[in-house]
Amino acid sequence: MSTKIKTALSKYIAQSGRCSRRQATDFIKRGKVRINGNVVTIPFTLVSDEDSITVEHRPIEPAKKIYLLLNKPKNVISTLSDEKDRKTVSDLLQPYFEERLYPVGRLDRATTGLLIMTNDGDLTQRLAHPKFEVRKVYQVTSSDFNITQKNIDQLLAGIELSDGFMKVDEAHYPTDSKRVLSITIHSGKNQIVRRLFKALGFDDIKLDRTNYAGLTKEHLAVGAWRHLTKQEVTNLYEVETKEILKKEKKPRNIKAKKYYARL
Repeated sequence: MSTKIKTALSKYIAQSGRCSRRQATDFIKRGKVRINGNVVTIPFTLVSDEDSITVEHRPIEPAKKIYLLLNKPKNVISTLSDEKDRKTVSDLLQPYFEERLYPVGRLDRATTGLLIMTNDGDLTQRLAHPKFEVRKVYQVTSSDFNITQKNIDQLLAGIELSDGFMKVDEAHYPTDSKRVLSITIHSGKNQIVRRLFKALGFDDIKLDRTNYAGLTKEHLAVGAWRHLTKQEVTNLYEVETKEILKKEKKPRNIKAKKYYARL
């Protein structure tokens, strides 16, 4: 599979900071733009960083793409700003980056763990699209009581929530403690893990996302971030439906009724 990323010409020019996308479209239609020396008048012509592009004979430099993996702390909002002036993920990065970096795979304020931060809109849209069922692993810690095998069976069999039937892909105890459970899920619905556990009677849980699209928290302290490698970015772009899952042993089949909850 080719990893060369193609972008509409008007968008590519706008992303370079040369002008707005509307202005870029106007330049293109007026014959002021060349690709590899040839005049192009179609704004949606696909180009990549390997192409030589000029606007009014001035070369266009590709926008610098930034890809970060952030280990979000508790009580930090997964947005660029907050009307209540609460701390955001953007606040954690502002001392280091002038670019506007957007969170991919949002987490609620109380949940800790992995977020991708990037100014690559194409990757953001790709990972957010439902058909690219991105694999996410959460560590769930119950503050109230043990998570039983029956609870695990219920999560694997599925629970009917107010917005549809949901189930986890995998669930197991990562330690000897029955109050800690590791679950794997693909759904990106709002607070889906909290709602699943609330349906089972768990009102007080701690959530930590330990894996996002194959990326892990290894050597990444709470509140810290690191740049993604070129290979990691390539892997994210090569995610196909279901393909992000490694060929792991599937969970055993659970013959159980659906569990219903209006959450």
